[in-house]
Amino acid sequence: MKVKINNLNWEIKEATQKEIKEMINKRAKNDLEEEAITGRYYGSTYLDEQIIWIDKDLPLDRKKRTLLHELGHAYIGCYITHLADTSYNEELVCDIISNSFDIIREIADKYFETNKA
Repeated sequence: MKVKINNLNWEIKEATQKEIKEMINKRAKNDLEEEAITGRYYGSTYLDEQIIWIDKDLPLDRKKRTLLHELGHAYIGCYITHLADTSYNEELVCDIISNSFDIIREIADKYFETNKA
């Protein structure tokens, strides 16, 4: 599904856990980082490609929470570009939640309405 966040085109896609880990490993190698992918990845957001990946095998309620979480990353990447420091205090986190909730919820609701499980 394609969506707009701050007038930028984003795509939400689903993939298997194996495919998500392969993408993460490939990006880590391209960035000269160590290949140390362990554990489970429910989702992943790529700001440079404007793609959100969600594990397609998650139960529906976990998949919804994961999409909301990943949309949070997308929102922060699209609207809070002036911060060099990525640490957030409680007031900033509350501002992000209050300012993004309607946008993020609307996108998630449309996604799950379009992609009924």
